[in-house]
Amino acid sequence: MTAHAPTAAQVLSELTQRFFHAGIASPRVDARWLLRSALGWSAADLTLWADRRLSDEQLDAVALLAGRRARREPLQLVIGETSFRGHRLSVRSGVFIPRPETELLVDLVLAAVPPGGVVVETCSGSGAIACAVAAERPDVHVMAIDADAAAAALTADNAVDLGVVVDVRQGDLLEPVPPALHGRVDVVVANPPYLTADDVTDLEPEVREWDPRAALVAGATGHEVSDALIASAPRYLAAGGWLLLELDERRVVATAVRAEEAGFVAVQTSADLTGRTRFVSARRPPA
Repeated sequence: MTAHAPTAAQVLSELTQRFFHAGIASPRVDARWLLRSALGWSAADLTLWADRRLSDEQLDAVALLAGRRARREPLQLVIGETSFRGHRLSVRSGVFIPRPETELLVDLVLAAVPPGGVVVETCSGSGAIACAVAAERPDVHVMAIDADAAAAALTADNAVDLGVVVDVRQGDLLEPVPPALHGRVDVVVANPPYLTADDVTDLEPEVREWDPRAALVAGATGHEVSDALIASAPRYLAAGGWLLLELDERRVVATAVRAEEAGFVAVQTSADLTGRTRFVSARRPPA
């Protein structure tokens, strides 16, 4: 290290400018997270040690991660983790990255599931919803299902890291739910694929180039997976149980109509953290 080495504050400023010019939507936020990760510092450290000059080794570590982020690799993948409702989750390339907007879907689950109830998350990805429910409602039996082996493995690892119990299964939609739970599930929840191939072309590079296509594209209309869940969920739901879906806002109203036509009651739509109408809640008729 020399007297001319940049300080942490200077590196933060340079990273912010670099990310801004790369077209990143939140350049300073991303710069802070990346710098903390590269240096192994906390948020308090970054403030306390703003004038500390960085060593060559530290600068190399920052440069390695910064190059990846400037090429629009998602920040979560660059630093290897994300926070979801305050729970730390690992993320891996090839598995859908959870978004903060989905956090309100967990609130809908928690409001719907009775004490000691059963929640099944399908299309689980990293297991963000399942792990959050298990952490916040340890009385609930939580199952997470994904067709992709890598996603199921990541869900299992995140549950272990959080110290929560989640029954993780690999398979298509709700098929892995055991016969003993048919007709006994209180909540089926999913953030399923809901786009078309054409929709994906309009997304940010972080999504378009890094999230697995199978987690984004449902089919020619974008309704294929949600339609399948609407058709199959009644077989698994208890009387009065809920189907909760996160969807593209352009397809929410049509999905709600489809749920009503399939015999669900109390069908409602609600907004995510950004104020966009993204969720559909539909109840199997009580006995």
